[in-house]
Amino acid sequence: MSSMSMSPQVIERASSSSDDAHESWLLARQKVNTTILTYYAASLSALIGVFIITHWLRFIAVRLGWSRSPNPILLPVSAISRVTRRILVRNLPGFTSVGHAVLVIVYVAFNVTFSFWKVDYSIDANLAARFGWMATGNMVFVVFLALKNTPLAFLTAYSYERLNVLHRIAGYTTMLYVILHASIYASYFISVGRIETLREDVVTAGIIAGFTMFGAVAAGMILRRFNYELFYIVHVILFLAIVVTLGLHRPDLKGERTLYATIILAAVWFADRLIRFSRLAYNSINNEANVYALPDGGTRIVLKKPISRARPSKHCYVWLPKIRAFETHPFTIVATEPFELVINSYSGFTRDLHHYAMENPGASLKVSVEGPYGTVPDPLDFDRVVLVAGGSGATFTFGIAADMLSRMSENSKQQIDFIWAVKGHDNLTWFTQHLHNLLNHVHAPKIALKVHVTRLEPKSIRNSSIEHRSSDSSSTNLGPSALEKGNTDYITSSGPASSAATRYESDREEKDATRQTDISSASSSVTNLNLPIRPGRPDTEAEIKAAVRSVTKNQRVLIASCGPDSLTNVVRNVAASCISVDGPAVEVHCEQFGW
Repeated sequence: MSSMSMSPQVIERASSSSDDAHESWLLARQKVNTTILTYYAASLSALIGVFIITHWLRFIAVRLGWSRSPNPILLPVSAISRVTRRILVRNLPGFTSVGHAVLVIVYVAFNVTFSFWKVDYSIDANLAARFGWMATGNMVFVVFLALKNTPLAFLTAYSYERLNVLHRIAGYTTMLYVILHASIYASYFISVGRIETLREDVVTAGIIAGFTMFGAVAAGMILRRFNYELFYIVHVILFLAIVVTLGLHRPDLKGERTLYATIILAAVWFADRLIRFSRLAYNSINNEANVYALPDGGTRIVLKKPISRARPSKHCYVWLPKIRAFETHPFTIVATEPFELVINSYSGFTRDLHHYAMENPGASLKVSVEGPYGTVPDPLDFDRVVLVAGGSGATFTFGIAADMLSRMSENSKQQIDFIWAVKGHDNLTWFTQHLHNLLNHVHAPKIALKVHVTRLEPKSIRNSSIEHRSSDSSSTNLGPSALEKGNTDYITSSGPASSAATRYESDREEKDATRQTDISSASSSVTNLNLPIRPGRPDTEAEIKAAVRSVTKNQRVLIASCGPDSLTNVVRNVAASCISVDGPAVEVHCEQFGW
């Protein structure tokens, strides 16, 4: 009887001992996973550190004139740098450049290494737990790459829009981890007869977080292509839901440290939003904008007040409550005196803005702007600057030219090659004043302005000054250019790097229906400029190579372009081919349309 009366106590002690052992096992696993995630964060920080150190070493070299110096001590360093950049700058299908592909490979290698290192494979749940920790760490990285006010813009000269591709890749990686984490854990609990665990509140919160994250990723892959405005709203709402459910999934601040990561990513995101909202509120005080419709679907916005630190070629987010009360949209700054934006119309916001400008010419609207954003090499650090644009991509190149001319001294010897291709004569009227400034500036003799109209109509030919191709190397046709291969229906501004642009699908019927019919005055204003117009498409490769050949090996050349992938890919590859050990220092900066 005594032994029977002791049985429940023995069982209780055995159960308690088993619980203690299980708790110790969980704590040991948590300690290992915490250490691994710390190593992963340190590895990403070291990778970012490489970019920071490289950027500032190059910055110091330029400021001290080492990039021009024939000092034999610096030749090995310069040679290694140029050979490396010649490879990394080139375009690679599926990636922005070879350098971008290498960065993605390193990122994937980090994830693979830390996903399987020091995992106890005796129980499937251990691998599932590791994937959950890696998902949390990558979620923090995703938010960091999405910050508009990222510290990397200052530390590495990579603004947020140039990090957007990496933001998406990190997002896909996080989603993969979530799927693996959930599926392996579900399989494990079902196999050991603990299916009731899947009904616990913390697990339910995790399931909701997983499906919410899947929705956010799916919206980025599909909805973003068709309706950017709707995608952005959905993306933000789902992100907030992810933060809440992720916190509820691991709510123990003392036991598991994953809640710290959730708090950090939420705090960083809200801080960025607070900074942006504060700027928007401040810049809205006594600020108004006049809107003007331009031929062929363009719209000009002229603001009453500029924003601090604004420079042409950077971009800002514009809030026009009359058009969209709860949306801001990014556009490139063409000029700062006055503060001017030139926008091409497609669907959504830009279409509605153009319609309003047509119906209310010169109307004054309440406005605010937030920014500026974007990182562009200082053109004054170069002896020759080659600017290549297609269509409304000229918002970026006109901005660089304006910024450069405003800061050039009287004795400046810098040369500018301005290459611009547009579909029709009407598109030239978008930048009439800017063309006038280039043609009549005190430094106009130092500007080689090459404007190409790809679809010249007979009337345009009669009323314009046509400059036919000569036999020199700058205009000889060496093969199809990017603009011959690519789509010439360009959108307003860039994305990573723009600098920034919201990409919308073109609605041709809507655009044609709202196209202005009376453009005679605008056309005559271009004709009065006596602008030399070249029919057909430019030979981008020949133009760039000729410009690089024109400088000595101790000089520096900046090649900057804005346009679709077909244009920037050619510019990248041509610029890479011009980088040589015994040639001039060549820097390339490409702004691309869309997100």
